[in-house]
Amino acid sequence: MKTPFAPVPKRRATIGQDDLALVLLSPASKGACKTLQRAGNGKIFDAQRLLKSPKLVGDAQARPIAGESTVNQSQAQSYTAAQIAAALGKPPQSVRRSLRDVPVGMRVVNGKEAAAWPMLSLPQPFICQLDAAALQRGYANAEAMLSAPPPAPWTPRDGAGNVIPLRDYSTAEIEQANKLRQALTPSLLRQHDLELSAGDFKAQGVADYAKVFGHTVTPRYFDFIFKRTVQRDAGAEDYSRIELYLPDKPASKRQPTRNLSPAMDADFVELTSYIGAFHNPTAPSQMEKRGVWTLAFEHYTRLASQGPPEKRAARRVRDFLFTKAAFLARTRNALLKSFNRKLAGWKQSGLKALLDGRENNGVRFDFPEADSDLLIHRAVFNYRGDVAPAWRDCLRKGFSEPIRQRYAGKAADKSHVPATVMDLIGPQVDILTVMHRGPRAFDSIKGFVSRNYDGIASLQCVQGDDFTLNSYFYVPDGNGWFNLTRGQVILFIDFRTLRILGWALEPRKSYSSLTIRSLCTHVFGEFGVPEVLYFERGLWKSATLLKGKTDPFNFTEISQGLREFGVHFIHAVRPRSKTIERVGGLFQDIAEGEPGYSGRDERRDAPESLRKQMAEVEARKVHPSKYFYSYPQWNHRIGELVEQFNTTSQEGRILAGLSPEEAFEKHLNRDNPPMQFGAQLRYLLAHEKRTVRVTLNGVTIQIGKQKFNYRGREIAHLVGRDALAWFDPENLDVLTVTDLDRQNPICVARSQEPGALELLTDPHSGTLARELERIEDQASFMRTRFNVVKAKFPLPERKALADAQTRELGPQIELQKSRVRAAAVKTKRQRVDANNLFRQTGMIVRDPAQLEGKADEARIVREFLNAGKESE
Repeated sequence: MKTPFAPVPKRRATIGQDDLALVLLSPASKGACKTLQRAGNGKIFDAQRLLKSPKLVGDAQARPIAGESTVNQSQAQSYTAAQIAAALGKPPQSVRRSLRDVPVGMRVVNGKEAAAWPMLSLPQPFICQLDAAALQRGYANAEAMLSAPPPAPWTPRDGAGNVIPLRDYSTAEIEQANKLRQALTPSLLRQHDLELSAGDFKAQGVADYAKVFGHTVTPRYFDFIFKRTVQRDAGAEDYSRIELYLPDKPASKRQPTRNLSPAMDADFVELTSYIGAFHNPTAPSQMEKRGVWTLAFEHYTRLASQGPPEKRAARRVRDFLFTKAAFLARTRNALLKSFNRKLAGWKQSGLKALLDGRENNGVRFDFPEADSDLLIHRAVFNYRGDVAPAWRDCLRKGFSEPIRQRYAGKAADKSHVPATVMDLIGPQVDILTVMHRGPRAFDSIKGFVSRNYDGIASLQCVQGDDFTLNSYFYVPDGNGWFNLTRGQVILFIDFRTLRILGWALEPRKSYSSLTIRSLCTHVFGEFGVPEVLYFERGLWKSATLLKGKTDPFNFTEISQGLREFGVHFIHAVRPRSKTIERVGGLFQDIAEGEPGYSGRDERRDAPESLRKQMAEVEARKVHPSKYFYSYPQWNHRIGELVEQFNTTSQEGRILAGLSPEEAFEKHLNRDNPPMQFGAQLRYLLAHEKRTVRVTLNGVTIQIGKQKFNYRGREIAHLVGRDALAWFDPENLDVLTVTDLDRQNPICVARSQEPGALELLTDPHSGTLARELERIEDQASFMRTRFNVVKAKFPLPERKALADAQTRELGPQIELQKSRVRAAAVKTKRQRVDANNLFRQTGMIVRDPAQLEGKADEARIVREFLNAGKESE
């Protein structure tokens, strides 16, 4: 395995017996000491002999050890946990845990303070391991290695040192690397858990590996691939890179380019024609390979019989095979061994040497159809696709006698299923198990159509979908604290180039068509209105705010939503038919390293450290900003990730090595650009228009489960009429109303909802009073119309039938009532006047009845007092 640490061009360090003996004095550093023994000038020293040497022991005791530095450690060079971890191929958290009891200093790294330790303060095992790593990598000492610039993450390279692009790797290698990334991701996230022991960590990693690959590995092998991945990452902690999980020499899907001289090409015309007739020249079948070997050995026999030595003839044939038949062997050495072995068999038995010897093992045993059907049924319907327990059950009872005699009691493991049986029924069990889950599950594994993107221009089609990102952020809860949420992010992409055109972050767990419509306004305002919108079903299909609705008054030219601009809607039936699903997956890959990451499957992959952090925030022990982004911070960070995605080259079939931005510019149709809206016409795009009936309650617009009511004196004269409402999803506080000809615009404010017990919850808000006043304003025009119409025409009345005495009684009653009312009013007025006059004189009368008829007396008293004041 190539090390990611680039060696410094210095003289290779040497190690003497004195240094080796010093290292061996520490019994806690056996691994590092063994490494030093192998690195010590190519010699293997006897540790016990060196330890017994008085000179060496004395020298070792004279050297300073950890904690006994003779210099001021604060002035010595110090190193962070990340530097030490990168040098040792360990996670930084593991180094911090090992050094938590060691005195620590501080360094400023990238503008932030970080814990750092001088070399002499490190424990002796760490010093031994660092010295060993420095010697292996060609550094003069550990200090030189730690002070060197951080290495770049590992990338596979060819023999000339050039980086091999991902598109050149075979599909099998990429798929295997993806599975390995999926298996190691939980462990890479789990490595930050300081409470997990090494044994438990490896056990969980082995279990994750078995879950993905279907077979177990030893803890030793898991430890190897885990450390290899960490070392390849070189401290960058960008574990989403697929290159980290490729083998050291990944197979290429392209046949190596090897030159062949014209003379040799003419000499091997028959072999060249045969190879050129292959269905797949880079991956021929076994029969085609046997044909190549047969023709090659026949050509070798002819060359050897014509005079050249056999070795020269064999070398000439191998040169041709290595050039034109690279599928036979990856290297010349491998081809030489295979050629010699097969040639020896050819000379001895001819064509039979090229045949598979297992073909003559006897009559093939045919597994009875009834037994295979029984095993498949038991595995699918009883054990959800697990063949091993179904095999055990059928061996105990169910299989026919020939099957029991052949297999019962002959396997060392009770769960072992013969490979021939698994090859026979395994694919059927896998498919039928998915079918047993339901039609939707089976639909996800059926065949699919590969689509061609030729002839599609940028911005001709825009696709949108919602995603729940895998990072928590915090928002205020309205009660003085915060809620942690993953929210929803809505992405709009260009269908042809996969470029992300816009996004909207919704902190709630659900979103409405208001969010989608607002994002449409922003994207279309910046890039133009596309011809096609490619959405999923559900809300994206049923939202009238997006597509409009028809009504019985034939105002379809008004109430058509985005269709008014000639936009056609396509709704995907299956997830795989949505290109944006892949874009969302790639976008989540680059967002995995953000704070608050909860894993792709939170129930299984969420780090335990995240649970502890969330518990601390919920208990109000720490502010959430210690561990998580705020809503504005996460929204800003998403913008940076979108920019990163748009500028990163994609090696897929759609972009073919271009970045989304480069492909976007390349595929723009300059002759037929999308429809643009200037500043004066942007209101057409920003508003959703629909016909409404104005009522005494104003205008009510319902979007999903939300209702928006608008009323006031401004639209009181429109009660009972149809009007055109211009609804702006980005400004919900104001509604614009025009007539059906889009003339005479009127703006009306949105109604507020007072509290059910406003007197207790918000007694000083006055919301209820304002809304009652607006209700009266909304009804004011109709009230005025009522009075006008009532006064304009006399109301019809029916005359009462009565005698003369009855008719005279009424006027007499009314006369008496008027006299009584006049007397009461006069008495009340006199009392008020008397009371006012007495107050002016300074006299107080407690009984109002005593003031009756006293007004003249009070006036005389006031005049008398005023005259006395004037004489003074």
